[in-house]
Amino acid sequence: MKPELLIWDWNGTILDDVQLCFDIANTMLGERGIPTLPDLQAYRSVFGFPIKAYYEKMGYRFGPEDETYAAVSDEFVALYEQGYRLCPLRKGAGESLSRLGRVYPQVLLSATKADQLVTQVSAFGSVGTHFQKLLGLSDHYAFSKAALAKGFIETRGLAPAAALFIGDTDHDYEVSSAIGCPCVLLTGGHQSRERLEKTGAPVLDSLLELENYLELA
Repeated sequence: MKPELLIWDWNGTILDDVQLCFDIANTMLGERGIPTLPDLQAYRSVFGFPIKAYYEKMGYRFGPEDETYAAVSDEFVALYEQGYRLCPLRKGAGESLSRLGRVYPQVLLSATKADQLVTQVSAFGSVGTHFQKLLGLSDHYAFSKAALAKGFIETRGLAPAAALFIGDTDHDYEVSSAIGCPCVLLTGGHQSRERLEKTGAPVLDSLLELENYLELA
């Protein structure tokens, strides 16, 4: 069954910000005397949701005598805001979004704070015009996108199975499962192919493969 709505993740799926996030992770780890990540493979093996658990896997400690998760998250956001405009979009993103948008309604869903998401997308020219709505969280502590996605689908009067979620992490699969919609995962984002394949969702290597999957190319 062809989907009636495409729900896109932003970071790592459309915006290729993996190198930036890897660099920020190592900058912050180095400041704290925590061993840095040796390469992108190591980053992709540890990154995940909830974000607090990701920090803890890297060696952060949050407690009464340690720094707070909120302070660490605020530092990351400040560093990210300084660098994201230099990130590229995923190869072929503009063209694929345009072609897909002629057939499917599309929305963008992100764990980014809503107002920051609008600002980020606006920095990449016309890419935002391919989405009917930009859905961001009420804060930048990135706990979950599931409730936000579910609420939007309900407002559209769609059955969850009529939407297709497109992401780059196992959390995107978890979000899609929580709301009952199918999911396709793209490699080259924030997690390795091996981790993505463990979800059992279709795993594709490019946006062109996605178009073929949807029988558009």
